[in-house]
Amino acid sequence: MKLKLITLLLSSSMAFGQEGAQTEKVEELDPLVIESSPLSPSVSDSTQSWSVLSGDSLEKAKGATIAETLSNTPGVSQTSFGPVANRPIIRGMDKFRVRMLQNGTDTFDVSAQSEDHAVPVDPMMVDRIEVLRGASALLYGGSAIGGVVNVIDRSIPTTPYGEPGASLLSSYSSVNEGWNYGATAFGSSGKLNFQVNGSKRDFEDYDAPSFYTEDHHSGVISGPFSTVANSHGDSSTIGFGGSYMLDSGYAGVSFSRNENTYGVPGEHAADETIIQMESDRFEFRSEIEVVGSDWLNGIELNFGYGDYKHTESDVSGTHATYLREGYEGRIGFDHEIGDLSGIFGVHGLFDEFKIDGHHSILSGLTKTWSDATAAATALSTPSNPDIEGEDSSKIALFLIEEYDLDAETSLNFGVRGEQTDRDYQGTADRDDSTFSASGGISRDINELWNISGNLSYSERLPDTAELYADGPHHTTEAYEIGNPNLETETARGVEIIVRKTAGKVTGQFSAFHTRFNNYVFLEEADPAQERDDEGRLKNDTKYPGALDGFPAGEEGLPVHEYESIKAEYQGIEVEIDWLAMENPGWDLLLSAYGDLLRGKNKTEGGNLSRIPATRLGLGFEVQQEKLDFGANLVRSFKQDKLGHHEETTPAHSLLGAYASYDFSAGDAAGHVFLRGYNLTDELAYNHSSLLKQFVPLPGRSVEIGLKFDF
Repeated sequence: MKLKLITLLLSSSMAFGQEGAQTEKVEELDPLVIESSPLSPSVSDSTQSWSVLSGDSLEKAKGATIAETLSNTPGVSQTSFGPVANRPIIRGMDKFRVRMLQNGTDTFDVSAQSEDHAVPVDPMMVDRIEVLRGASALLYGGSAIGGVVNVIDRSIPTTPYGEPGASLLSSYSSVNEGWNYGATAFGSSGKLNFQVNGSKRDFEDYDAPSFYTEDHHSGVISGPFSTVANSHGDSSTIGFGGSYMLDSGYAGVSFSRNENTYGVPGEHAADETIIQMESDRFEFRSEIEVVGSDWLNGIELNFGYGDYKHTESDVSGTHATYLREGYEGRIGFDHEIGDLSGIFGVHGLFDEFKIDGHHSILSGLTKTWSDATAAATALSTPSNPDIEGEDSSKIALFLIEEYDLDAETSLNFGVRGEQTDRDYQGTADRDDSTFSASGGISRDINELWNISGNLSYSERLPDTAELYADGPHHTTEAYEIGNPNLETETARGVEIIVRKTAGKVTGQFSAFHTRFNNYVFLEEADPAQERDDEGRLKNDTKYPGALDGFPAGEEGLPVHEYESIKAEYQGIEVEIDWLAMENPGWDLLLSAYGDLLRGKNKTEGGNLSRIPATRLGLGFEVQQEKLDFGANLVRSFKQDKLGHHEETTPAHSLLGAYASYDFSAGDAAGHVFLRGYNLTDELAYNHSSLLKQFVPLPGRSVEIGLKFDF
């Protein structure tokens, strides 16, 4: 029924727009280019699913995190591990299957390692966000097997500024008493362009409708609560960048620093668990047009460096410190040979990673005594080695080509081969290689409609945590154990996309099906099985000094083990925009979107865990010369397609509204806005969140903001 509803909505709305288009002149819009794609195609030519947020649409959607900003994008949901530790989920996949990029290179964080780790990017300073799904793994490697989120901030100017200027922004949110501030200044001097920026956030624990929680040890129900404990935080960013305009391109550099301190909600909120994060980032980019060559059109160079650190601590002290330092570079050669055009290049990612502290998930702590002699000498054999550090390198060659069969039909294909070398401190090194390939076709049916499709094959190597985890992770309430015998994960996908990119009704419909072999996931073991901070099993009477349970003061954590299965994802995504009315001085726009996803465990039967619920969103917007206002309603249906040890998540509806007004103040252009979230104050849970019962979505909130452009 849900599938029929979304399909009917798409077909009826687009059919209405088609009928109107037959009597009215078709509006030709400026082509929207996908910057994250190596061929930079217009949206009507891309054979892959895409989503782009920019301009007014981005300003209206901006939240506290990139994931929250994208939360109403078809096929994209969020992990909701509190208001800061919140990462995008693309088509049900997250962590090691979704790459987070900033201006085309890695964000150099550890957010893929665990849901409690934040992405060090502030949406306040973002200019554009692009989401690529499915076959996007080709350019960005196996860790993008589920998709890519590329956050573009224009920290390096790519075109000259017409004149110097500055922007100031501030806002206040009622749900968490949150204050946000941001400023940007930019200018040019001859061929030199430069910009500086900074932002600051400060917020308290957020309010939620009355809710209850259940302790996983005792089963005791607590509440009611009206505030999510330990969900406060503060952050700041500062950055600057510059570029030099060449006769045939540009070259530029930028630097940014992000500091973020935030609480981790959940069962350890009473312990005031805090994560303190620091991230420094350097970028260099250049694009050069080649003149006089018979085949080479241009050269693109993108380089990024990141130095990252975060500590996890509570009232008892620091438990673990995550450290990552990395370099990423990509050079691409844009070429055209006869009717064939494309790009080939080299991509490299070099990383140093380690976790300091006794509570590292790579500590190799598992202990199981089998006899009295071992118990007397406190000896044991861990399941996995103690990994003290990892140095890794990934070097890849890629080739992506496009060929026009005729004026209406184009083909594209690509291949990528990657060599990964991992040098460990604590166990044997691993050298592996992966291969990915994709092919697609795009055809313009007429001046309004386009249909495209693609086939893809991708490979992903298991991450170090998936191979060798063996330690406690209190913030996620789990004792994680990896499996060094995991094999390369492979995915075969097919996707069909129908687009309408001109006329009063525009939209996109996509249907996809992906099959995985050796799909790696974290499976909860027997709920009765628990281990303490030292890796000891509950009620293991053979370890020294224990008769029953754990030693005094030690807490047990449920055991989660990495394993591989055959899996299957399939779903549909719909997005429609309709310019319903055009009147002198004002226009009415209607919009709708929906997504439906199913994830199947084909080896054991049943469903995969934490699959986002089916959604349907409706909205309207009235645009005037200075005043805009609108509202949207998002319905998340009940999720009862459950994985192992999951509980049903009830349906909920979230009502939002916004209004903005543009005005002049001297030489400055002012913009004041008002946003409302969850205006009916409905209790809502995100099925994809590991802390679902502890972190319901925020309650009723009003945000007011003011922006000046000088």
